[in-house]
Amino acid sequence: MNNKLNYKECLKKFKKSLVGGSEFDILIEGIIKNISTNRIHWFDVGIGDGHYLKKIVTALEEKGFMVEVTGIDSDEKSVEEAKVTFPNGKIIHGDFLNKDLERKFDVFSFNQSIYYFHNKNSVIEKCLKNLAEGGLLICVCWSEKDKIFQFHKSVFGKWTLGAFTSENFKELVSKNKDVATVYEKLFKAKVDFRLWKNSANLEKNLYVISRIPVSEGISEGNLELAKELINKQKDNEIRVNGVVIAKKSYNIPNFTREKIEALFMGSWEKETEYISDYIDSGKVLEVCCAAGLKSVILAKKHKVIAIDINEDRLSTAKDNALLFKVNKNVEFKKIDAENFNELKRLGDFDAIYVDVDWRENLCHPIKKQNIDPFKTCPRTDELYLNLRKLYPKIPIIFKISPFVRVKDLTKLGPCVIEELYIDEKFLSYNIYFDPKIKKSRWQAIHLFNKEIV
Repeated sequence: MNNKLNYKECLKKFKKSLVGGSEFDILIEGIIKNISTNRIHWFDVGIGDGHYLKKIVTALEEKGFMVEVTGIDSDEKSVEEAKVTFPNGKIIHGDFLNKDLERKFDVFSFNQSIYYFHNKNSVIEKCLKNLAEGGLLICVCWSEKDKIFQFHKSVFGKWTLGAFTSENFKELVSKNKDVATVYEKLFKAKVDFRLWKNSANLEKNLYVISRIPVSEGISEGNLELAKELINKQKDNEIRVNGVVIAKKSYNIPNFTREKIEALFMGSWEKETEYISDYIDSGKVLEVCCAAGLKSVILAKKHKVIAIDINEDRLSTAKDNALLFKVNKNVEFKKIDAENFNELKRLGDFDAIYVDVDWRENLCHPIKKQNIDPFKTCPRTDELYLNLRKLYPKIPIIFKISPFVRVKDLTKLGPCVIEELYIDEKFLSYNIYFDPKIKKSRWQAIHLFNKEIV
C-alpha cells in the first residue's frame, strides 16, 4: 500500500466520481427553517480547510444572518488553512472531546466528520452540554442506502469508524430527552464507479471512504478485496447523503403569580434610559408595554400612554408605576395594537416606542422566539404600516430582539439599525423609522453604566 498519499489529492480524485451536486441546498433549507437566532454562534467539529463551512456561512449571511465561527480539527495543516478561510474566526487544533468550551453555541455541526469519533455518545453529550436552548445539532453523512457506504461496509466491515450513517445519528440523538429531530432529508445523486475501476484511483478513493487516517495505512487485504468487489459494481450507482438536524428544547421554569415581583433588570433600565434620552421631550405612545418596566423609565422624562392587550400585565404595570412614583406621568390602556380604529382614538404623539412579543403565537412558551420579524404578536409589518398611516411625520422606534433577522425590516422603509451593547454584551437592536431618514444604515452603540461611547 502507498502510505505517502495526500488526503487532499485523494479527495479531489474521489469527488470526480460524484455526479449530481451535493446536499448543500437542503442543508441551508433545514437551517433556516429551524434556527432560533439571527446571530449564530457556530461550532464546526472537523472543520478541515473551512471551505464547505464558508459556503454555508456565506449563504446564511446573504439571507440576513450573522455567523460567528469557531471550528476544531485534529489535523494541523487543515487548521492553518481554516484560519485563512476564517480570519475573524476562532480555529482550534486538537481533539474535540479533550477541549474545554468556554461558552454555549447555537449550532454544532458535523459535515462528513462524525465518522472519526470512536465514542459518538460522548460527542453528543458534550455538544448538548454546550448547546444553547433552541440550538441545533447538525449532521451530514452518508445514508445506509448509499452505495458508497455499502461498498465501504463490504470492504472494511460493519465495526469500523466509517460504518455510521445519518440513520444512526438520528437514533443516537433520540436517546436524549432534551433534543429532538426537527429536520431529516435525503439527497440522492449518482456515483460513477467506472472511475474507481482504475487501480490507482481505487486506492485513493479507499483512503477517503475508509475514515482511517492516511498515516495509519489500509491493509493489503482491504485493497485486494476492494479490487475484487469493484469489478462487480455497476458503472453508475445511487449515492445518498442524509441531512439530520436536531433541536434542543427550551426548558422553561414554571412560575406562579406569587413568585413574580416587580424587578428591574439593569440592562433594561440602561437601554430604556438611552432611548428616553434620544426622544425629544413630549408625549410618547408605548406599544406592548407588558409589565411596565420600560414605561417607568420613559415616564421619568415624558408623558406616556402605554398600551397592551393583556389585563394581568397592565395590572402589574400600574403597580410598578405607583411603586416608582411615576404614575402621574403614565396612563395604561387595554388596547389591541392591531385595531386601527382603537389606535386612532388615542390622539397625537411626538414619538412611538414599540416592543412587540417575539412569539408567533402567544400560546407558545416565552422563550420560543421567531427569527422572522414579520411573524410576531402583533405583526411588526402590519403594526408599522398602521402607525405610519396615523402618524406620518413622527419617529417610530422598535426595540428588536437580538435573535431576529433584523435586516428584513429595511423592507418597510429607510431606517437606522442600531446594535446596542451594554458592558460589551450585545443586548438588542433599536430600529429608527423617521421621515428624515432617506437611506438605511447600521450603527453600534456601547453603553457603560451611564456613559455613552
